[in-house]
Amino acid sequence: MVNNARTRTTQAPVDPAPGRRARQRGVAAVEFAVILPVLLVLLAFPIIFGRAFMHYSVAQKAAHDAARYLSSIPLVEMQDPTRVSEAEAIARQIVADETAELNPGHGFPVNVTVQCDSLACGFGLPAVVTVSVRMRMFDDYFNDLTWMVVGEEGISLRANVSMAYVGN
Repeated sequence: MVNNARTRTTQAPVDPAPGRRARQRGVAAVEFAVILPVLLVLLAFPIIFGRAFMHYSVAQKAAHDAARYLSSIPLVEMQDPTRVSEAEAIARQIVADETAELNPGHGFPVNVTVQCDSLACGFGLPAVVTVSVRMRMFDDYFNDLTWMVVGEEGISLRANVSMAYVGN
């Protein structure tokens, strides 16, 4: 009897469940379809709060620039009510220019409050100049989700900056 190794044929391993692969073909797609809404919601919240932080940072910078301008105007202008109102208008314009690209309001304006020693400016030498910027942020990308979380009023942001008056 001749044992010839070349003539042997190797057989493929036998699949214990031949129909199993055919039944599992779409399982990954179904699992992805089920988990996708949860992933989108989890992704939406950091984006919404990231945009809110960006709006707040811009409002803080605008309030800082306006307070810096007001704290450095000459004392003669600070004591004259008409010149103070012009300086306040310039400070408000600084805030409006810096927040213009945000489109924060959907009809809600950016409110700017200017105070000198917690009073209106123009009544003597102030020690501290304070600028407050208030705005509402609406998310254009996740609008429905934002409304579910914070309501129709949007996210309310407020930035306050106080600076010592140095314009002597």
